[in-house]
Amino acid sequence: MKNIMRVTFFICKINNLRLSSSMQCRAKSTKNCSVDSETKNKNEQQHVRPTEDIPGPKGFIPLFGNLFRFTRYILGEYGNADVMTEMRMLHKQYGDIVKLNDLTNHRSLIFLFSPQLCEQMYRLAGNSPIRISLESLYYYRKNRKHIYDGQYGLAVSQDKMWRDFRSRVNPYMMTPQRIKPHVMQISKVTHEFVEKMRTLRDPKTEELPRNFINELHKWSLESICSIALGCRLGCLKPNLAANSEPQIMINCVSDAFDLMHRLDNQPSLWKVYNKRNFKKLSHVLDTINEIAHKYIRHAKEKLGETTNRIDIDCQNQSVLENLLRIDEKTARIMALDMLIGGIDTIGNTAGGFLYYIANNPEKQEKLRKEVMSALPSKTSLVTYDMLNQIPYAKACIKESMRIFPITMFIIRTMREDISLGGYRIPAGFNVAACHALISESAQFPLAHEYIPERWLRDNTEFPLPTKPHPFAHMPFGYGPRTCIGKRFAEMELQILLLTIIRNFRIEWHHGPLEYKNQITNRLTMPLRFKLIDL
Repeated sequence: MKNIMRVTFFICKINNLRLSSSMQCRAKSTKNCSVDSETKNKNEQQHVRPTEDIPGPKGFIPLFGNLFRFTRYILGEYGNADVMTEMRMLHKQYGDIVKLNDLTNHRSLIFLFSPQLCEQMYRLAGNSPIRISLESLYYYRKNRKHIYDGQYGLAVSQDKMWRDFRSRVNPYMMTPQRIKPHVMQISKVTHEFVEKMRTLRDPKTEELPRNFINELHKWSLESICSIALGCRLGCLKPNLAANSEPQIMINCVSDAFDLMHRLDNQPSLWKVYNKRNFKKLSHVLDTINEIAHKYIRHAKEKLGETTNRIDIDCQNQSVLENLLRIDEKTARIMALDMLIGGIDTIGNTAGGFLYYIANNPEKQEKLRKEVMSALPSKTSLVTYDMLNQIPYAKACIKESMRIFPITMFIIRTMREDISLGGYRIPAGFNVAACHALISESAQFPLAHEYIPERWLRDNTEFPLPTKPHPFAHMPFGYGPRTCIGKRFAEMELQILLLTIIRNFRIEWHHGPLEYKNQITNRLTMPLRFKLIDL
């Protein structure tokens, strides 16, 4: 037993030293602040308390620190709780700022539970925010040089590499007008999906099948492929085979999120010992890359056929086709990021807002009045102009994302020593803005009720005593590192909601929403919605 303890301690020490060294090197490489900024920081830090004074659980077992607190069935007070429950417990025990350290494979982490602290953190993160997370994905991409060749995408890149990549793709992703040519595409995909929903219903109960979340993932994959690759995969065909490329890709993305959660969020020594899960992650990511590259090649060939034409409207081309005109490597990596990030997240978010719409029939009828005025008939396609005339539909989606957020928190890694909440936060520390918990706090009166009206500017029908702090709800993050796919995700969700509500009255006759907290929140219950034709 003593030998096992010594070996475990040795491995933990090696891992911590490697993490510490990596953290310090990456943090030092990012310091590009002016002398004035450094002087201001030093002056501020003369009046703040040291990092060690930040409240939080202390390591209580020699060698293992806080690890046992998060270990199931042993001594862990947090071990049997999901992430949201853990955050509630930490906030209740320690307050608005909490430090958690001594978890073998993790850097010290600072949790923020107030919007004021979150705002300060975002603003102190600078113009090139760092987010040293998803290290398993970073290691994978670093070791696949034949694919990434030193460019790792927006999720895991830092500093100049991240800034250069973001500057190249921003004009094709973040400009509001960029979604315009894709609205009709997604509207057609969604109409096909709604027609498929009719056939999926049980003839007696009019309910959708237990695996409807997989159907939502097929719709989200078909949609994101239309945007990113300018092609259709055929995800909505009836009786799609289990070994078809679309279904394999959906399964692989789901497995990838699950494995990254195990490697990055749970206690693990995967870098130095027991690399089985990392090998599994590498396999599923290789499979995604292999399938995606085939369609990327098709898009490249299509672009080659039109290169010499002068009448090509770049505004109406896919993201990939536009980026291929500039840089093939950037185009390929951005397309891969969109596919990985746009299937599971959009599908689960869609399932969440359909649940809240179905459970609030009075809100659904109010929404339907707005939809009926925008869409004259069930077969009407959504247009770009219509998306600017549906404030209540947007409020319905925003309210569901408040109650069922797709992520628990947003992490930034501090570039330099800062002062936050009266404490010194050293460079290299990860700081997490816990918007999921803030979204159920006193910032939102009647926080557990579904009230889309709270997001309407001219809300007189359902007045609330207070308005939330602007940084209380940040589903896509804030600042330069805002989610790159935000505009496309909002557009897809809006079109889906409009089309479904125009065709069906949707009901729910089962239990409360159930989901698991991982890197993203993922629904775990059968989505047996009842659809009644209008």
